Amino acid sequence: MKLSKILENVKYKGEYEDIEISNVTYDSRKVKKNSLFIAVSGENDDGHDYILEAINSGATAIIANGRAPITDLVPIIQVNNPRKTMSKIASNFYQKPSDNLKIIGITGTNGKTTTTQIIDHIIKFSRRTSSSLGTLGFNTPSGIISTGFTTPESIELHQILRTISDGGIEYVPMEVSSHAIELYRVKDVDVDIAIFTNLGYDHLDFHKSEENYFKSKLKLFTGLKDNALAILNFDDNRTKDIIKNINCDFSTYGFNEESTLSIKKYNLKLSETSISFEFNSNVFSIKTNLIGKFNISNIAAAILCCIKIGIPINIIKESFKYFENVPGRLETYKYSNNTVIIDYAHTPDAFENIYKNMIVLKQNHQKIITVFGCGGNRDQSKRSIMGKISEKYSDYTYITNDNPRYESEDKIIKDISDSMDTASYQIIKDRKNAILEALSNNENAIILILGKGIEQYQIIKNKRIKHSDIDIVNEYINEN
Repeated sequence: MKLSKILENVKYKGEYEDIEISNVTYDSRKVKKNSLFIAVSGENDDGHDYILEAINSGATAIIANGRAPITDLVPIIQVNNPRKTMSKIASNFYQKPSDNLKIIGITGTNGKTTTTQIIDHIIKFSRRTSSSLGTLGFNTPSGIISTGFTTPESIELHQILRTISDGGIEYVPMEVSSHAIELYRVKDVDVDIAIFTNLGYDHLDFHKSEENYFKSKLKLFTGLKDNALAILNFDDNRTKDIIKNINCDFSTYGFNEESTLSIKKYNLKLSETSISFEFNSNVFSIKTNLIGKFNISNIAAAILCCIKIGIPINIIKESFKYFENVPGRLETYKYSNNTVIIDYAHTPDAFENIYKNMIVLKQNHQKIITVFGCGGNRDQSKRSIMGKISEKYSDYTYITNDNPRYESEDKIIKDISDSMDTASYQIIKDRKNAILEALSNNENAIILILGKGIEQYQIIKNKRIKHSDIDIVNEYINEN
C-alpha cells in the first residue's frame, strides 16, 4: 500500500516520497524490507531507541514523536502521539476491517470472557457466523489461537479483524480491556454494540485511581456512534454515569425489575443453575452448566445482546443446552468427596463473588480450601485485600506464586499474608506443590485454585516456564 494511503487522516509533520509499504510494525524484531516502523513507548522499552536498528533491518519510513535520531536514510514522519496514530495507521493499512463487521465490545472488571464466549456460542447456534476475541485468544475454525493480550495491540487487532472479515464472518464479540481503551488499541474499531458488565477494584497500578479506571471504561461508550447500542448492567452504580454521557440508544439487564431484561428468580447448585428472565412482559427460563450468582449477570448480558441482534428467544433458550463451560472459569472437577474449582479470579471483586457463591453452594459441612497468589509488577494494593477475603471465607489457604515476573516472590507473599492470621494459611512457593498439598490433605472440601485459569505458564523474570493448574489437577485425579 502507498504510504500516502496509510497516512490518510493522520496529522503529521515531515516530507516523504510516496513509497510502497508492505509491512507495518512497532516491534523492531518484526521489521523487514519496505516496513513502516512506528516508535511507541512500551512498559519496559521505548521504540525510539530502536529506530536505527529498524532502518538497518529494512524499514523505509519511520513514525516518531520528535525524539528520532537525525538521519537522511529514510523519511522520519513526526506525530504528537505515535501510539494513538498507530491505531489509525493500522485501520488504514488493513483497509478498515471493522466497517465490514458487527463488532460487539464487552468491557468491565469481571465477566468479560464469560459474556464474550456465551454471545459467540449463541450466535453460532443460531446459524450465523461469529469469531470471538479476548483473554482466551482468537477463535478460528481450527481452534483458539492465543494473542497474549485480552485486547491485542492495534496493529495485531486490525490484522485479525481483516482475517475475520476476509473469512466471511459477520459478528465479532470481543473483550475490551481498560488498558486497550487507554492505549488506543480500539480507537479506530467501529463498535456496533458495547456491553458494560461491572466496575470493581483492579488495575490501579496503571490507572492510579478508581475514577481514572472508570473514565477509561467510559471512553468506549462515549466513542460510540449515534446508531450504536449500549447494553448496561442496571445493578452497577456506575451505569447511571454511563447513561448521562452517551448519545446512542441503550438497554439494561439485571436483578432490578426495571431492567430491559430482568432476572426474576434463580436456583443455584454446584452442578447447574436455573434462571427465569422477563423481556417485554415475556417470561422465559433457561438451565445452564454455568454456576454462581455472578454468572447470572453475564448470562443476562449475553442474552440481551443476542435478542437485540434479532435472535429469537426460543433459539437462545435451546442454545444453553449445548453450552458446557468457559475454559478456566469455574472449571469443576470431582474426586473422592471433594470438588475442585479452577478459576481465573485475580481481583478482590472476583474473589468476593466466588466465595459468596461457594458459601451458598457448599453441602454437608464442606470446608473451603483456597490456593492462590498474586502477580508481580502489578497492582500491589489489592494483595492484602485478597488475603483477607480468602481468610474470611476459607477454612485454610495455601499462598503460592502466580507470575511473580521481576518482583520478589517473598515480597508478594508477604504483601498477601501480612494482615492474615498465621494459623489460617501456609506458604508453599512452588505452585504445583501447593496444589498437590491442597488436593492430598483435604477431605469433604471445595478446593478453589484461583488466579491462572487456563494459563499454560508461570512467568518468572523474562521466562515463561511451563505450568498448568488444570493439567496438575487432572493428573492427580487420574492417578488417585
